[in-house]
Amino acid sequence: MKIKKLFMLGIVSTSLLFTGCYDQSASQDTSENNSSQKLELSSAAAISTMEPSQAGDTTSTLAMSQVFEGLYILGPDDELQLGVAEEEPEISEDETVYTFTLREDAEWSNGAPVTADDFVFAFQKIVDPQYAAPNADVLFDVIENARQINLEDGDIDTLGVKAIDDKTLEFTLERPVPYFKSLLAYPVLYPQNKEYVEEQGEQYATDSEHLIYNGPFKLTNWSSTNDNWGYEKNDTYWDKDAVKLEEAGVTVVKTPSTALNLYTTGDLDVIDKLSSEYIPSYKDDPSFEPVEQFTTFFLKMNSERDGKKNALDNENIRKGIAQAFNKEDFVEKILQDESSPTDHLIPKGQTQSPDGKKDFTEVADERNDYLSYDPQKAKEAWEKGKEELGVEEVQLDFLTDDTEEAKKNAEFFQYELQENLPGLEINVEQVPFTVRVDRDQNKDYDLELAGWGTDYRDPLTVMRIFMSSSDLGGVTYSNEEYDKLIQATRTEHAGDVQARFDDFVEAQDILINQDTIIAPIYNRSLSTLVEPSVKDLHWHAYGPSYSLKWAYKE
Repeated sequence: MKIKKLFMLGIVSTSLLFTGCYDQSASQDTSENNSSQKLELSSAAAISTMEPSQAGDTTSTLAMSQVFEGLYILGPDDELQLGVAEEEPEISEDETVYTFTLREDAEWSNGAPVTADDFVFAFQKIVDPQYAAPNADVLFDVIENARQINLEDGDIDTLGVKAIDDKTLEFTLERPVPYFKSLLAYPVLYPQNKEYVEEQGEQYATDSEHLIYNGPFKLTNWSSTNDNWGYEKNDTYWDKDAVKLEEAGVTVVKTPSTALNLYTTGDLDVIDKLSSEYIPSYKDDPSFEPVEQFTTFFLKMNSERDGKKNALDNENIRKGIAQAFNKEDFVEKILQDESSPTDHLIPKGQTQSPDGKKDFTEVADERNDYLSYDPQKAKEAWEKGKEELGVEEVQLDFLTDDTEEAKKNAEFFQYELQENLPGLEINVEQVPFTVRVDRDQNKDYDLELAGWGTDYRDPLTVMRIFMSSSDLGGVTYSNEEYDKLIQATRTEHAGDVQARFDDFVEAQDILINQDTIIAPIYNRSLSTLVEPSVKDLHWHAYGPSYSLKWAYKE
């Protein structure tokens, strides 16, 4: 959803990296002892949850990454840096046992130490079926017995996550996992303090007063019904000397002109997503920052609502829709940013071929013919689909957010599809973001413009959500061959880099070209405005959109 990531995204996501150095001396000298350090940022959506095991959408995981911390964090250049982990783990010779030592000075904001048991509790919540964690499958075939516990009511104490002592944490994997370290930076796997969680009961994570924090900041003025929230520096954070900001405020702004007005009057320091109509005017401005992201947006076609099939259950209807809109026009005329049209689910740049010579998308194009904009072929498939259904007209609902930009985007597809597909009528439904996330997960829509960002750097991060066993895809879909291919990347082909790569290429072909459950549109380049006095606000290609940890104002 990432929805859930996109959440969605994302819907969510799964995606993944390595360690580097960062010289912080300049920012420390500039802002030391400055008690007025405060930033104001916009957000396109509200936080839907602050319970890591329940996280799915990008806004929530972004907020979590500012106030919680896992074993690793994403550094300024998208490299993995040590977080709660004091040092790199000891790894067994067969690469299935990782032993981490935790920092002695890692604490929660209530003064309790961060212990290995906090990670054990958090990982158990992810796989324990009673919590119905939407991302449980991220640990399937990774952590020992995760799948059996979640799907077969196995003994939770057999999960391969053990506290050897308060500061020693051991993971036992089902087999070697090349992206395991990257996975450990994923917000859904952040630690949780069992004693505190049980003490809060049903109030836990319902607002900022019923949470404790182990990251750079503490959340303030947030509740599950609140659009705006804040951050304040967490003085119990082990690396607090690196944190220069005292406060940050986040305002959900649904009207692009309002965001720009707040920015130009100084009430906002950062616009996290500049609306497309203003991009041409700001592209040469020093405050304009394009951020390339490993995020793909696509049209989802849901064939069943409330147990009833609709026209999208017909393969030719879906293929007609997939070829009936001009994705280049959408990027150039509607988005007007540096996003790039794509026919693929896996973002360009995210994954290289095993020999390192080609991008995943290049190899996929060489092996398969991808559906793209072709009005003639779209009409042919569409007419065949209508004939098979025995109908002359088709009515579909297009679900989207209640913002001006979302409306404009939806209206583009409404026009394109109705223009190129005779007899099609599309009704645009605008709802608040949190409602859309809920309806997406309940598959209560026909068409939806959705996106999924890379949570850890591996194709599995997004391709897993369309498996029959996943609750994250938010679309009615089941294909045994697709499931087998994705499962093979976790099991028999997990250690065979070339075979695993080939599985992903073949699976993407099934999803897009053969079954056409989604129609890829573009890879996002996030357009932002950042007041020039703001320094070291680091944006990321995957994971959280940005990190406030090192940010400061001159």
